Amino acid sequence: MKTGLPSKWVMLMLSMALVACGESPPPNTPSEPVSTVQALKDTPVIPVALQEVVDTYVLGGKSTDLQRDAMTDKLTGAIVTWRFKLYDIAKEDERYRVMSDLMNGSEAKAFGKFTIVAFVTALDQQDDEALLKLQTGSEVEIRGRVDGLMVRTVLMLNPAELVR
Repeated sequence: MKTGLPSKWVMLMLSMALVACGESPPPNTPSEPVSTVQALKDTPVIPVALQEVVDTYVLGGKSTDLQRDAMTDKLTGAIVTWRFKLYDIAKEDERYRVMSDLMNGSEAKAFGKFTIVAFVTALDQQDDEALLKLQTGSEVEIRGRVDGLMVRTVLMLNPAELVR
């Protein structure tokens, strides 16, 4: 079953709505302290491929609820480093909300989409400049702590940092 442009827009809008409805810090709450973000460098990264995660959660895939629960347990609180194509980036308070392009499962019958939303704290001026230059379709590598999953379609990384 092929999905056309209208269904991709529906999935994109659904993902964006879920992200917008997600919990965010109150307006005057400072972003993650830089020391917390720098601590990501000292924590081991779990070796899980992004495509494996996408295939586990994408709608219409072959994974069972038991397998999704096991993946959620494995990921929650873990540090990951993944490379993905950027869909959008916005600055919120002192951190950036980096959103991946919608990703497809590798199974032919999978019809759902999956996205990553990372809350990135710039560690220095170079990070600010690099994040400012990113455009839709740019490839970016992010390291972050898996903070949660929303409705099997959005994985949150918070805190996160840009990998250079």
